[in-house]
Amino acid sequence: MTEPTLISAPPRPDAVPAEEWAENLSEPADYGGEGPDRSREHKVDGPNGETLFRFREILLRTQDLAWLDKTLAGLTHKALWRNEETGASISLVRFQKGAGIPSRHSHASNQFMFCLKGRYTYVPTGLTLTEGSFYWNPKGSLHGPTLAEEESILLEVYDGPHYPTQPDWYSSPDDAR
Repeated sequence: MTEPTLISAPPRPDAVPAEEWAENLSEPADYGGEGPDRSREHKVDGPNGETLFRFREILLRTQDLAWLDKTLAGLTHKALWRNEETGASISLVRFQKGAGIPSRHSHASNQFMFCLKGRYTYVPTGLTLTEGSFYWNPKGSLHGPTLAEEESILLEVYDGPHYPTQPDWYSSPDDAR
């Protein structure tokens, strides 16, 4: 794996004192995704010799980010943030019309989704997410299969790892993270 790139500190805003700006960085952490990839300023050694980084606040314009394919046909995503230690993550996911998760499954953590666009249905229950819907699937609860009745874009948040084991609908372990 390639060592993540460090960025230079952005210009200090006039309203922020120089001393505060110099030290106003996060605690050391191992984060991934577009946000962290654009904001690693300092590299530090963690307590167990692992490489950690310190971050500053960052704004992502998600419309400027590319949709990346997953190995499930009709599913793309934009990985916004991930805690590599815990597996918690925030992503935008997009299902093309007719795509969906093909079988019942559960997650190794809580799954939260906010529907930004579309109609995304949990087939056995008929539960349908539409624009403005918030969905919580508690850890371990079986659900699915699903179907995007139209192109659907969801903000998806996990408070830990996604799956207990890699689902068979993904051929890449990266897609199950």
